[in-house]
Amino acid sequence: MDIKLNEIKEITNFSEISDNYDALICDVWGVLHNGQKLFDGVEECLKRFKKENKIIILLSNAPRPSLYVKKMLDNLSFNEECYDKIITSGDLTKKSLNSNIFGRNCYHIGPDRDLNIFDGVEVSRVEFEKSDFIFVTGLFDDENEDENDYIELLLLAKERGMKLICANPDLLVQRGNKLIPCAGSISKKYDDIGGESINIGKPYSPIFEEAISFINELNNKVDNKIMVIGDGLDTDIKGANIIGLDSLLVLGGLFADNSRDKILESIKNKGIYPNYYINELIW
Repeated sequence: MDIKLNEIKEITNFSEISDNYDALICDVWGVLHNGQKLFDGVEECLKRFKKENKIIILLSNAPRPSLYVKKMLDNLSFNEECYDKIITSGDLTKKSLNSNIFGRNCYHIGPDRDLNIFDGVEVSRVEFEKSDFIFVTGLFDDENEDENDYIELLLLAKERGMKLICANPDLLVQRGNKLIPCAGSISKKYDDIGGESINIGKPYSPIFEEAISFINELNNKVDNKIMVIGDGLDTDIKGANIIGLDSLLVLGGLFADNSRDKILESIKNKGIYPNYYINELIW
């Protein structure tokens, strides 16, 4: 999608452009909540869009099945009437693991809260020396570590010619007022040292294609006008650019506290262009 920097439009309210779209593919963390609480106004915004008989798919790079993302949203008292379906990178990852294309034994990097991704999966967690591939869902301790704490392990994996499978391509996520490293930061580090990483989720097309397929099925047509909403240039907006959908960058997540000039500079430097940007997702 060929968008120039001076063509990106700033909007104050989503209602300014809502009539142009039949469906939304909306990010979760950084758009709906910050990991601790819902953002003000976002629930009302999505409800009003849904009242017009339109479709909303929540698309998350969470390395867990969608059921667990729903539980988190329920715990935040987010009304399930605000969306039609949740699709996660964890859902797609489980399918990939069960295909046995990577092997039956993995060395898992990630916190215990991600272990539910192994439910119903015919892959065993083993010691590094016995593993066929590395499987990353996050950092063991994302409050105190970053990707550089894994460099020794990654170098050994490269020597063995191992693939690294990443269930969450996000580099950072907002948790409260902090930015926390995600599995994607380890995947990127492995690529940087010459290893082979396979990333499942946004910005890669399969997860967007799954959302589009569901929208087309639900709306019983194939020419739906769809917008992608997210706070991540490298995941949400890049994915929209790749697959040819319009996009809205929400600034309250990863870009919180950045000036307008700094945001536009980042967009230009990355060559990833949203159609619109908004401070927060409000009607």
